[in-house]
Amino acid sequence: MKTTGIGTYILVTILILLIFGLISIGDVLSVVFYILLGFIVLVAGCLIYLQYKINRIRRQMRENGNAASSRSYTWGTRAEWRAKQDGEVTVQQTRNSAEKVVSNQVGDYVEYEDIHEEHAEETTK
Repeated sequence: MKTTGIGTYILVTILILLIFGLISIGDVLSVVFYILLGFIVLVAGCLIYLQYKINRIRRQMRENGNAASSRSYTWGTRAEWRAKQDGEVTVQQTRNSAEKVVSNQVGDYVEYEDIHEEHAEETTK
């Protein structure tokens, strides 16, 4: 069963009003024009706001560029953060590895052997 949408009811109502002369085509076109104009202004406003936000984030990244890059991948307190010299490598142990994550009762162990077969092409003439 096909349902009729609200747009169909609006179009039928406008058509009936046009037939009986209660509204003119100019009135309908004016309303459509203002709806389209409002939509265009809304989209333009959203694009301008988005461009503003992107430029603001770019400016913040440019201002904090050196400080942000030195603390991007470090752990610890702010007192431990410092700019690293080129070629300087620091290794820190984060935590000890656990013995075994999965219990012995899960799954079966299957032994296997890789077999590499070479297929010789037989040329027949």
